[in-house]
Amino acid sequence: MFKYIKEYRFYIILFFFILIPILAIDTSTRSPREYRIYDKIVLTFTAPIQNLMSWSLDLVVSGFQNYVYLWNVRKDNYGLLDENRKLLNVISEQKELLLENERFRKLLNFQEKHSIESIAARVIAKDVSTEFRAIRINRGENSGIKKDMAVVTNEGIVGRIFRTTLSTSDVLIILDPQSAVDAIDERSRTRGVVEGLTDEACVLRFILRTDDIQPGDVFISSGLGGIFPKGIPIGVASKVSKKSYGISQDVEIESSVDFSKLEEVLVVLRAETVLDKNKK
Repeated sequence: MFKYIKEYRFYIILFFFILIPILAIDTSTRSPREYRIYDKIVLTFTAPIQNLMSWSLDLVVSGFQNYVYLWNVRKDNYGLLDENRKLLNVISEQKELLLENERFRKLLNFQEKHSIESIAARVIAKDVSTEFRAIRINRGENSGIKKDMAVVTNEGIVGRIFRTTLSTSDVLIILDPQSAVDAIDERSRTRGVVEGLTDEACVLRFILRTDDIQPGDVFISSGLGGIFPKGIPIGVASKVSKKSYGISQDVEIESSVDFSKLEEVLVVLRAETVLDKNKK
């Protein structure tokens, strides 16, 4: 069969070239009617080609539209991501300002409660040397700060100024072994001296074995020594150990200040103690 098609292909092509115009004329000159036999034959051969061309055209158009759409979506996404980052930064800054205002509000309330004249300062560094347990604040001699001034926060005693520059000061915190604060047990009124022991705790010195001290007792400053105002929290008795011999007992004090989260402090310029108020 293919042999004959190949041999008579010229006549077959000529036949179709003659047939197509005749069909076209027949279609254009007649009113709508039912398909004839040769219409069906032509549609049988041409319908797949029409479907293929229609599908290809739809695919190209759809692909182009999707590409343009996705490109616009991508641009919109980049814009939204950038806007989202900016909003997150604003929210973070606002949140930090709220937290900072809350901390300063607590410091102000503490200042009013204990009737102390003080100046607020920020912690800008922590001493990592083995010589001192200290922090550095952003206030110095230009702000009227001098050596041995008390440094406190709303949680309690931080330490004392031990060296200054024009714009900064170093604070020896109460966890340092060279620090000493005269203290009173708020419950039993037992008196001792709180000295630095480790990076997390202090020890109570100069107490007798018979003194009434229990775990959980709160210790406050006595006001003696002329540095720390009276009534400022120092810490809580975390361990109390009485030996079967000797005249003393071992008491470990956990500082009331969380030094790992310390950001702002008050440097006491002048303190008006409870005793001073009573004299008035």
